[in-house]
Amino acid sequence: MKKEFLSILMIPLLLSSCCSIFTSSKQTITFVGKEGTRIYDNGVKIATIGESGETSVRIRKKLSSKELIAKKEGYRPTPLILESTFNPIACINLLNVLAWGIDLGTQKACKWENTYFEIDMEEKE
Repeated sequence: MKKEFLSILMIPLLLSSCCSIFTSSKQTITFVGKEGTRIYDNGVKIATIGESGETSVRIRKKLSSKELIAKKEGYRPTPLILESTFNPIACINLLNVLAWGIDLGTQKACKWENTYFEIDMEEKE
């Protein structure tokens, strides 16, 4: 009976990877700037900076870096680069190839390095 119980408990652990267990697939990014500044990801608005001068948004992690654009009327669009770096939690996978595959497939083997942006926009002439 104990062996069956232990087997049932071990199956989910063996079929999932460390990053899938310990980290989220999204990460919170904070933007600080002028009120009304809109943040776009591939042409889709993901956030607007409010009266407080800052906003936070959860962005899905990727294996590669991502470019966001900050726009505000009367100002030039400002590119913001989210840099992807290795997530050290993935090292717990050790030699488990299946776990590495899961972490890479779910893109949790990486994380966003810069999670705080101060947006300094240049006025149009």
